[in-house]
Amino acid sequence: MKAGKRHVVHIGFHASEASAVDFEADHVTAVMARGSRARLPDATASRFARIALLDLPDSTDLDTYDRAFDRMRELVAELAAEFGPPDAIVALYEHTTLPAARLREHFGVPGTGVRTALLCRDKVPMKEAVAAAGVPVPRYLAVGPETGLGELASFADLLPPGPIVLKPRSQGASIGVRILDGAEELLAVAAEGGIEAGYEAEEFVEGSIYHIDGVVRDFEMLWFCASRYLDTCFNFQHGNQPLAAVTSDDPALVARMREFTATVLGALGLTDSTFHLELFHTPDDRLVFLEIGNRFGGAGISWHQRTVLGVDLVKEAVLACTGRPSELSSPRTMLDQRAPGASGWLYMPLAEQGPRQVLDVTGLDELPDSVVGAGIPETGAVLNGKGDVWRTAGRFLVSGDSSAAVEHSMGRIVDTYTLTTKAADQR
Repeated sequence: MKAGKRHVVHIGFHASEASAVDFEADHVTAVMARGSRARLPDATASRFARIALLDLPDSTDLDTYDRAFDRMRELVAELAAEFGPPDAIVALYEHTTLPAARLREHFGVPGTGVRTALLCRDKVPMKEAVAAAGVPVPRYLAVGPETGLGELASFADLLPPGPIVLKPRSQGASIGVRILDGAEELLAVAAEGGIEAGYEAEEFVEGSIYHIDGVVRDFEMLWFCASRYLDTCFNFQHGNQPLAAVTSDDPALVARMREFTATVLGALGLTDSTFHLELFHTPDDRLVFLEIGNRFGGAGISWHQRTVLGVDLVKEAVLACTGRPSELSSPRTMLDQRAPGASGWLYMPLAEQGPRQVLDVTGLDELPDSVVGAGIPETGAVLNGKGDVWRTAGRFLVSGDSSAAVEHSMGRIVDTYTLTTKAADQR
């Protein structure tokens, strides 16, 4: 063990984040599930001083890591015996932020604490905290198998007629979310024993959904980017619709969203982190909170911001977790960029379940000139492997003079790009 090096422990890891980690400056170790390690290329795995393995189910359940906290604590103690007490504990993903905070508390490591991490994971106390700060939130009710029909009926009576959302309190990417037709269906689901533990019922809010991505350091928001979803994560996961987002070119709206976001961060005590916040912009011009994570956004968000806007959210997350200075010298937003006027990312859905082999890709010769980046599967490639949260048939980065121009270009891609696949041999 080289003297002077810090011991930095990563909780979970994906190969796509390797470029953001300085493996030479620190003793970098990791605790991760065996399935995650199996997907990690050996060339990347060999850069870690040591990887400690967890026996966890290979699933999209984001709570599996936190349920394994006791074993994680033992593994970090073993790493500490070899490389010294941890100086930093890094969590880059939704499923690792809370257990990492618990480990920081146990080992006396600075960084985001348990209270803030919990508020950024559990959607019920999350909304309680931001509502207490004066931020509008959807009406909600913590529910489970024990919730009585009378309590559910009383809650539904408070809501306007129309859909009701039933979703897990601590999942992401619309996993486990159901949009019910209304109070009658909610009560029917409950009567049939269909409400699981750890859920919430929530008011369905009409309006555009924006994702807000940024960096906060020492209470100051150094980076802020507001993008409007053209559809929803729910429709991508459950309806096989394209998922895309375009940055706003409306300075007044962006300023309002930035102030809104600063209030949310203060309410949650999130002082040194990347963040991914989602909110509604309603038809009557209100901003309503949806949810937040103390990590960088998934899907095409970090790719878009690094490639088009020049902000590496993954690197900023690592720097925040390790207590090193941000690469951002002063506060700015995406509107401070000289060009382009707007930009965004597009994920085309892969409708079929299970591993799929690519047979043909068409429409590439019709892609608009505004495409500035693309991830297009090659013929013969196998998609839908284990661990893939986003089943995508192709992904694109688009820029333009305005939000409307970017949206128009994305529409052209959706109309012309096609991927043909077949079931892959799983032997």
